[in-house]
Amino acid sequence: MKNNKKLWIGFLLIGALLLAACGSGAATATEDGGGGQEPAATQGSGDGGTETPASTGDLVLDPANATGDNALAVVGALYEGLVKDVDGTITPALSTSNTVSEDGLDYIFTLRPGVTFHDGSALNADVVVLNFNRWFDPADPNRGSGDFAAWVENFGGFKGELNEEGKPKSHYDGIEKVDELTVLVHLNTVDVDFLSKLTNPAFSIVSASAFAGSDGGTGAYQFASSDGTNLTLEPFAGYWDAAMVPTESMTVPAP
Repeated sequence: MKNNKKLWIGFLLIGALLLAACGSGAATATEDGGGGQEPAATQGSGDGGTETPASTGDLVLDPANATGDNALAVVGALYEGLVKDVDGTITPALSTSNTVSEDGLDYIFTLRPGVTFHDGSALNADVVVLNFNRWFDPADPNRGSGDFAAWVENFGGFKGELNEEGKPKSHYDGIEKVDELTVLVHLNTVDVDFLSKLTNPAFSIVSASAFAGSDGGTGAYQFASSDGTNLTLEPFAGYWDAAMVPTESMTVPAP
């Protein structure tokens, strides 16, 4: 990834603060003040499950590799990304704002403060960097299994892969931590759909401990139990938007 000068990052951060104070711009997701609606359970039979939400070294349900209605219903309940699509409008989720540089290659994301994962750990820049690294880098120790097809479909390729011209296949270049609640994402080429792509459930943020027994989500529901056919999800009392904490548990078919 290119070395981003501190002065340039400073300009982006100042711009983000000004946009937050003055209202949203065309490239900035604006605060919607709500956590979204409770996800509906998908009907149908599951094809098996496990006794715990995750096994050591891998996720039973990895949002980055989830496919099918059953899996996506669970992902929508347990996990959240930096931004989300609400009726065709990109709005904040785990970030409160974003700012894009004039050349369209650098995106600054300001993370939502006070967000807690189901395992009790805090959302911060380090965790977001961890997630982007595992999606992009096949050698990343937190990658787990799966082909990460959604990443390839949206961003072109993985770290180290080159096209016939010797250029990186991926137009995503890398991510860096700016401070505890700020990250900078750099692209190789301009992608006007970048924010829209990040609303894909595959790019939900999981906690650093998600590979050692936690469901690793921040959503309004958390994993409670599984009978091998269905999963029971219960309200997460620590959800960042207290007004949107569900009042009842729900059961969904196992992915």
